[in-house]
Amino acid sequence: MPSTPHAVRISRYIIAAAGLAVATTTHALAQPDNDVLFSLDGMRLKCVLFGECFPDQSRNSADNPLPPGTPQTILPAAGYRYTLDGTVRSSGLIGEIIPDGSTLGEMMNILQAGQSRMLTGFMRNPSGGLPDPKNTVWLQTFADDILGIQLAITLQTSISDQGVGQFEFRDIDIGLGILFGEIRLEDSSCLIETWTPSPRQQTEWHFDTTFESVSNSGPAKLDYLDNPAFGTILGGIGNEDTPNPNAPTGVTQAQSSFTTTDSLGIPGPGGESATVYVTSPARNLADPDPDLYRGIGLALFPAAKPAFPGGFLGQWTLIYDLYIPAESWNTEWPLALVHGSHNNNGRADCLIRNPGNGNGAIGYIAEPGDYLETNAIGPDRWMRIALVSNFMQTNETAIYIDGQPIGTTNSDWHYNSVDPTSPEFGDGEPVDNADWLAWGEFPSPWALSTGTFPDSQGPSPLASTLGLFCDLGDADLGPGGRSETAYLANLYFADDMLTPTEIAALGGVDAAGIVFTDTPCPPDFNNDGTVNTQDFILFLNAWVAGEPEADWNQDGSINSQDFIAFLNEWVAGC
Repeated sequence: MPSTPHAVRISRYIIAAAGLAVATTTHALAQPDNDVLFSLDGMRLKCVLFGECFPDQSRNSADNPLPPGTPQTILPAAGYRYTLDGTVRSSGLIGEIIPDGSTLGEMMNILQAGQSRMLTGFMRNPSGGLPDPKNTVWLQTFADDILGIQLAITLQTSISDQGVGQFEFRDIDIGLGILFGEIRLEDSSCLIETWTPSPRQQTEWHFDTTFESVSNSGPAKLDYLDNPAFGTILGGIGNEDTPNPNAPTGVTQAQSSFTTTDSLGIPGPGGESATVYVTSPARNLADPDPDLYRGIGLALFPAAKPAFPGGFLGQWTLIYDLYIPAESWNTEWPLALVHGSHNNNGRADCLIRNPGNGNGAIGYIAEPGDYLETNAIGPDRWMRIALVSNFMQTNETAIYIDGQPIGTTNSDWHYNSVDPTSPEFGDGEPVDNADWLAWGEFPSPWALSTGTFPDSQGPSPLASTLGLFCDLGDADLGPGGRSETAYLANLYFADDMLTPTEIAALGGVDAAGIVFTDTPCPPDFNNDGTVNTQDFILFLNAWVAGEPEADWNQDGSINSQDFIAFLNEWVAGC
C-alpha cells in the first residue's frame, strides 16, 4: 500500500437501514408479538404404495400453535432468530442410517457434517418488514448421496405478510421410493423470535507485509492454513478425518510472498504503486502427491462472536482487489476464491474459470455450465470482485465486478462457532488456554476435542474458519489444486450484506483500499481539502441525526465519545 493505514472514515459507504413496515392483519389472529412457537409433530417423509410419494409438508403458528388454541403471529422486525427442536422417529432402510429416536441435530449431522448448526440461526431482514406473502427467515436445500441413498429436500422457515410463522419441507426427491422407509417428527417445535441485528462488523486487509488487518477495522483474522502452530494436517481425499503426519506444514508461506507492484513490474491499482500478497497455488509444488494439497491456502476467522451470536454466518460480503497474471490465466481454473469448509476437506466452492472463449467466468457451488460469464474478468488487469451472499433468504450470492452487477449464483453459510473471548470446541469442551495462545488466538483448523466432555458425541473440531485459495478436490472431481498465483492488493470481509448502492459506491480497485481507505485528513469531513467550520457543522448534523458516519471511534454506538473524538481531531487539524 502507499502508506501505513491509519484511522479512517468509512461513512460515505454506509447506507441507513430502512424503517419498519407494519403488516395489516386481515385474519382472526392473535395480536402480533415478539415470537411465535408452533408444533412440527407429524411431519414426515414417507412414500405410500398406493398414494403420493413424499408430499410437501408444513406446519404454522396459526394452525399448530404451542400451546394449542390461540393462533400466534409475530411483529415485523429488522431481524429474526429461529430455533428448531425435536426427536426423529425412523423405520425401514433410512432407520439404519438415522437411528430411531435421534434428535434433529443428530439427523442433520448425519445428512451433512456440521449441519446441526442450522437448527438455530439469526437473519438480518433488510426491508425491516414483511412485504411478501412468504418472507424467508432460513432456506436450506440438501441434494446429496447419503450412504447410498440419493436425497434432495428443501427446508424453509418463513413468516407470512400477516405475521404467521411457518416451517416446511418440500421439493422432495428420494430415489428409493417405498424402500426408503419413514422419518417422522415427534415432540418437535419451531420458535421464531424478533432479533435486533448486531452492528455490521467489517474487516479489511491491505497486506503491508503482514496479515494484520487495517487499524480500526473489525475482528476477523487471516493466517496460513498450514501454520505449523496449528498442528498436524488431516489427510487427503478419502482420509479427510485422519491426521497425516507426513504432510509438511509451512508450505503456503514458502510458496507465497508480500511484495510491491513495482517489484512485480505491473501497474498498481488505479495506476498507483501498492503492496500486494502473492498467493500460493493450491498444491505443493515440490511434491505432486494430492494428499499434500490439504493444508495449502489461507484460513479466515470471522471472529464475529460475541457481537453476532449465531453459530454460522448466512449473510456476508467478501471483496477482493486482485490481479491474475497471464501465466496463471492459461489454465481452466485460475483461482479458488472461497472454500466454505473450515479445513479444506473437499472441492472449493467459488472459483474463477477460464472457459477459453475470451471471457472469464465465476460461480459459487455451481457446475461449469452454470457459471456467470463476463468480459469483466480476465488476465493482466486489476479487478474488484465482490461476493454478497444471502444464503438465509434466497440461497443466492450476488456477484459484482468494479461495482457493476454481473448476476447471481448459488451461496452457502460460513462457520462462526468460536467466540474468541471464550473458545470452545463443537461439543462444548473449552480450549486449553495454552493452545489458544500458541495458535495466536486463532482457531486451529486441525484441532479436535478429546471427545470426553459431558454429552460429547466424540472428538469435535473448532469449525470456525473459511478457506481462501485452497482446493482439495474430491472422489468425483479427482485431485483439486485448482488455484494459481494471483496478486491481492486488498481484501474485505463483513458479517452482513452490503447493498447494491454501497457496492456501486465502492467502484473499482483503489490502491488506498476498499472501505477502510487511507485518507490524508480524517476531520476533513466533506473531503474538500480544508478543515474548517463546514466540516464541524456537517459532523454535528450527522451526530445529532445518529447517522452511521458519526460513529467516529467505530465502537458501534453514537454518543458523546464520538463527538469528543471528532472535536479533538478537528481542533488539531492536518
